[in-house]
Amino acid sequence: MPGVVESGDAAVSIGPQTALALVRALIVASTAIVVSGPLAAWLGGLRGRGRVVAWALACAPFLTPALLVSYAFTKFALALVASPWSHDALYVVVLAMKLTPVAVLIRAMVPPPISDEARHAFRLFASGSRWIRARFALRAPGAGPWVAAGLVFILAFSDFELASLWSVRTWTVAIFDAQAGGFALGDTLRLAVWPVVVEIGVLALVAWALRPAAKLAPRVGGTPISTTGTHALPGVFARAYVAGAAAFVCFVPMAIVAGQATTGFRAIAGNFVLGREIGASLFFALGAACIASAGGWVSRGKIVLPALFAGFGLLGALVVSLLVLSFFQTPILRAAYDSPVPLLLALGVLLFPLALLLRTLVPERSPALHIARQTGDAGLYWHFEIGPRVAAFALLFYVAYFDFTAGSILAPVGLTPVFVRLHNLAHYGQTSVLSAMLLAAFLAPLATLLIVIAGARLVARGR
Repeated sequence: MPGVVESGDAAVSIGPQTALALVRALIVASTAIVVSGPLAAWLGGLRGRGRVVAWALACAPFLTPALLVSYAFTKFALALVASPWSHDALYVVVLAMKLTPVAVLIRAMVPPPISDEARHAFRLFASGSRWIRARFALRAPGAGPWVAAGLVFILAFSDFELASLWSVRTWTVAIFDAQAGGFALGDTLRLAVWPVVVEIGVLALVAWALRPAAKLAPRVGGTPISTTGTHALPGVFARAYVAGAAAFVCFVPMAIVAGQATTGFRAIAGNFVLGREIGASLFFALGAACIASAGGWVSRGKIVLPALFAGFGLLGALVVSLLVLSFFQTPILRAAYDSPVPLLLALGVLLFPLALLLRTLVPERSPALHIARQTGDAGLYWHFEIGPRVAAFALLFYVAYFDFTAGSILAPVGLTPVFVRLHNLAHYGQTSVLSAMLLAAFLAPLATLLIVIAGARLVARGR
């Protein structure tokens, strides 16, 4: 029977959990597509500082660590467990808000192949059947909606971190629990076959949709392309959604944790026990960001091999980690099993799709960049060359630092990442000390990045 595996005396079925995850992912992807088109058009029409602030608020839910959200709302979420519909509704709403920024960015980068004028001309002069008009309506938006829907679906379908702490029934939690409960690795991988088949099928559809987009989409000097062919949300509604999503998923959880942490900081001030774990997280994040950045740089000008690696990375942290774990249990690589190499490799693979996306946003050559190099002006040099590269690397570093899934499976003895420990402690409930530890772990990479950015600015001035 699909989705059922026996290991020893135990039998585990993930069929119902997979079906539930499939339904949730479809709802999240549909919601993201409905919202992302008008929102991308509104963001594309902004200029100046307002554009920067709006994009920052729009991306804030996606960049907020899942553990911060799940921990802040855990009492409320667990109180809804008795009402499964309400419990699932909260999970779906938060997941949709976190993943909609991905759809917005994709819709902004993959614009429709035809303009609003062409659409209007078709409506005026086309005399075809309803079938022809329906085909035009489906094809006119281009690949953007389909690619965005596919990527959001995969991210929602493979979510683990948010679902784990809220006790949401999904296939990733079932597989992780089976592996942690003593299942043989081979049995765990067989259990994941059908969810992986679903993910590969969706990735194949995304690749098929991207073929014409690669030929038709214009390349603009490293900035998202404003979406045409889609009516923008009225400013008041767009601002309300962006501010509301950022507040609900980012600012409110941060305020809750910060409020709980005020008394906890006194307790950990004299005996801070997370120094080693934070150091391990910084080490793995830095190494993974370097690996992903190098991979994005080496893959410039190539299509097939980077696309395959990006597809592998999009399978999700749980699947990638289990495959890397099995890879390093082979006789040839077993010597490196309890070392930092498996986790660094897994994080590098998981970051690679983001590194490819950032590569398209940070061009190697542009007229503005050439002028900045010729003039030798430190401000222009930072704005057009050093700044974008530092920002891209910082984003990779930031995402890798907050990983939990790969670290919980692949971290070597003595180098446990901080969010693996915090996630395990969070299952025992909220306390002021734990909130203070979580806030300290959250602020550590931000302080590190501020130091790195300050150093990079000094380098730019020196050059």
